[in-house]
Amino acid sequence: MKERKLSDYTFIVFGGIIFGPLLFLFHLWLDNMNVSFEFLASMTFGGIIANFLRKRFDKQREREEAIKEEQKRLNDLLNSLPAIVILLEENYKVRFANRNYSRKFGENKGEFCYEVAGKKSPCDHCLIEKAFQGDSPLVNEELLFDDRIYETILLPFRDVDGTKLVIKTLYDITERKEAEKELSLLHSEMVHLERMNLVGQMAAGIAHEIRNPMTTVRGYLQLIGLRPELQSYGSTFELMIEELDRANSIITDFLSFAKNSPTDGRYQNINDILRHLYPLLEADTVTQNKRMLFEAGETSDILLDAKEISQLVLNLCRNSLEAMQVGGTLKIRTYNEDEHVVFSIEDEGCGIPAENLERLGTPFFTTKENGTGLGLATCYRIAERHNARIDFTSGSSGTTFFIYFPRHAVS
Repeated sequence: MKERKLSDYTFIVFGGIIFGPLLFLFHLWLDNMNVSFEFLASMTFGGIIANFLRKRFDKQREREEAIKEEQKRLNDLLNSLPAIVILLEENYKVRFANRNYSRKFGENKGEFCYEVAGKKSPCDHCLIEKAFQGDSPLVNEELLFDDRIYETILLPFRDVDGTKLVIKTLYDITERKEAEKELSLLHSEMVHLERMNLVGQMAAGIAHEIRNPMTTVRGYLQLIGLRPELQSYGSTFELMIEELDRANSIITDFLSFAKNSPTDGRYQNINDILRHLYPLLEADTVTQNKRMLFEAGETSDILLDAKEISQLVLNLCRNSLEAMQVGGTLKIRTYNEDEHVVFSIEDEGCGIPAENLERLGTPFFTTKENGTGLGLATCYRIAERHNARIDFTSGSSGTTFFIYFPRHAVS
């Protein structure tokens, strides 16, 4: 330590010996040049300060440029997102909006978010207010412009200066919702198809075994009913035979479900089938004091199974007649529409209750006291085998069924 102090003192002494005379000579030179030492010192000190300030300004400018560059990268990132992103202040003012927001709602920077929706004040129970009050993200689904469904995420955070802000992100999930809806419908159709296949398997297993003994019983009832001593029980025998015929009709409907093979059809005109059925349909309407109107339009020949189409027409027409009061008119029309031959049946009934619309065509579903719930379901199955589609409209003034048959064979 003593050696270090000695060397320091030696450096000071020798420095004074060397630089002292130099400064003295420099001062004499300044006097000869008529330059004040104080002026030179001021200039030197001013230069030092100026250089110091320049370096400070350069560093400040570099920091500002770095902040601008960082902000630009952040804006580019937010603009590249597929979602709509806005930054909101506590008074609902939009501080920042990305490119997708501007494309959707126009240039609204600096405006309040509720003004975009044409409102003068925030919405009642606005989730943005709830987001400012809490610290956790909020997720909500809401219907916005152009019937598009958005998933909205509100994320509260604090700015560097302590200001509380909320990032509102809107993801367009309309396609996802539609896909989920289609998957749900597909699942329902699969369940419906499995149910129909199950019914078909049941029908195939029991129909033929039951029909034969029923035919035998029916025949013996007819023979016994002809005996003179049993004439007083004639109405009873008739009732028993009617019930057997009704059971046989139900089995026939079951067999329609059991048929999974392609239709045994040929190219023919649906108007020819309807003209063949017209006398039978007319008899039904006359006996019920109702009317029928048949408008046969120009239709193309299509691939049809005449027996199955006859069953479909009779089932739909009889359902429509049962839905109408006395004096009602049943309208049957055929016509070409685009790539389809259309067969429609319109009644003047009271319409189908809204709670039953989705269940139409479901096996065993019926609103009739003595119905089996297989008539309309059989119609849907026949249409399916013909690659046809059944549609309907229903209201308080009546119901119209439309069956769309393809004009060209579907492979």
